Amino acid sequence: MKKLNYLLTMFFALTLFVGCDTDPDNNAPAADEGGLTVYVGDSSGKVLGTPLDANDLENTEIAFNDADVELDFASRLSLGNYANASSFEVVKTLNGGNEVIVGQGATLPIDIVYSTIDEYVSGLGVAASDLRIGDVFTFKVKLYQADGDLYYFAPNMGEFSVTVNCASNLVGMYQVTATRDDGASWNQGIEPIIEISPGYYKAKTTGGWAFGTIAPDQGYNFNDVCSTLTVPPQDLAQGYYSNDVTPGDPGAVLPNGDLVINYGISFSSGDRTYQNVYVKQ
Repeated sequence: MKKLNYLLTMFFALTLFVGCDTDPDNNAPAADEGGLTVYVGDSSGKVLGTPLDANDLENTEIAFNDADVELDFASRLSLGNYANASSFEVVKTLNGGNEVIVGQGATLPIDIVYSTIDEYVSGLGVAASDLRIGDVFTFKVKLYQADGDLYYFAPNMGEFSVTVNCASNLVGMYQVTATRDDGASWNQGIEPIIEISPGYYKAKTTGGWAFGTIAPDQGYNFNDVCSTLTVPPQDLAQGYYSNDVTPGDPGAVLPNGDLVINYGISFSSGDRTYQNVYVKQ
């Protein structure tokens, strides 16, 4: 029986867990991987389009322009050697479905480059017209050992995902006003919004609670999915503070380009909610 293994990294120590295909929770230490780890952190990609019916994102087809579709998947050996490696594969899935091999070789690097939506769906048994907003393409690195064992690298090491989304361009300068749930309000001044990845952005500050303290405000990240703005859970890690940001009600990109974003912040004294309004400059 071929074993299924997962390579995991914890700080400076490398730990390998091996489990049978039919019992993935039955893990035991192994020591034959030679400390081999991979890195895909330099990868980039986007699949952006325009829904034909903006009021029915779950069901409507999407019009794609190849100018808004790209992939540069780069897998590199980051630690170890090939002494016990037989071969590598890069596979892709759509929404966690069946794997399709898109690259293979005896050593790394293995690079996958796409410039069209047809390349993304090739081999998956779907057409571009079947895609919907929120679908996820995932690319994974697999290692075949000389002894026949198969290893998947941990997601933070050997996986890269691209989410189908609407085209989004919120980068710019905004006049920001933050209002707390008790009505207190702060004029935050003019601040930038920067792009982390397509449809995923970072705001410079949270609500005005950190003003006048020794802790700099590290801001928060948010998603734009077809002009609906949401804040995922995250840790502010603000210097002397370490408060969690929590999701709020969905916000929006307004027709004039202004933004409304809702979120919460967890404090030891109790959770508070905020609404930030960003006026495009």
